[in-house]
Amino acid sequence: MAGDEVIRIMCPNLGCQRVLAVPSSARGKLVRCRGCGSNIRIPVPRVDGAPPSQSGSSSAQQQKPAA
Repeated sequence: MAGDEVIRIMCPNLGCQRVLAVPSSARGKLVRCRGCGSNIRIPVPRVDGAPPSQSGSSSAQQQKPAA
């Protein structure tokens, strides 16, 4: 059912600020606002409150043996 969900996001362009409805499959991808043409990256949900960019690197660092 996750593929059927819709994400609503506001265009960050201050002159536009249209609300866009995109499918949940667009997470992590760039979409273009039909109102102003701005490119918007659809955010990926956080895991356990950690930022997405740090979640993969922290687990990789924990698995390495200390030298």
